[in-house]
Amino acid sequence: MAKRGLDALARAAAAAMIAALCGCHQEGSHAPPAAPAPPVKAADINAERLATGEPDQWLTPGRDANGTFYSPLRDINAGNVGKLGFAWDYHLGTNRGQESTPLVIDGVMYATSNFGRVYALDAASGKELWTYDPRIDGQWARYACCDAINRGLTTFEERLYVRALDS
Repeated sequence: MAKRGLDALARAAAAAMIAALCGCHQEGSHAPPAAPAPPVKAADINAERLATGEPDQWLTPGRDANGTFYSPLRDINAGNVGKLGFAWDYHLGTNRGQESTPLVIDGVMYATSNFGRVYALDAASGKELWTYDPRIDGQWARYACCDAINRGLTTFEERLYVRALDS
């Protein structure tokens, strides 16, 4: 059930992104409308992208196919780390434990929260793009060893996979 709902949500999110990209046109403009942008595919990960290990992406919970948890980017270094500041935050609306590693793919941060909730955020601004709530009965938390935490999600071929607490 959660997988079907997530698939439908991912398709709806992709359709909304396409509509937003293609639907902008100013009244009174004499320039011909621009060609529609190619569809944006949500979490478009395949074996080739995993093998390439794109340095500016966090494609798996361990960043790459080898699970290195290491970013090869050099934008932050000993000379500028002290000048870094807080960019944005996103409130999950819970005081329960959080133990997941977000994915960052093509400018979108995918994160999970309690009971298997999923959040898609613009990685640069923190703006919410969409959310998915599997609507788990809170009573399931009594059977979990370590509260209602979720340890993350994975993606492959335009699908996000998350484990809900009741599955």
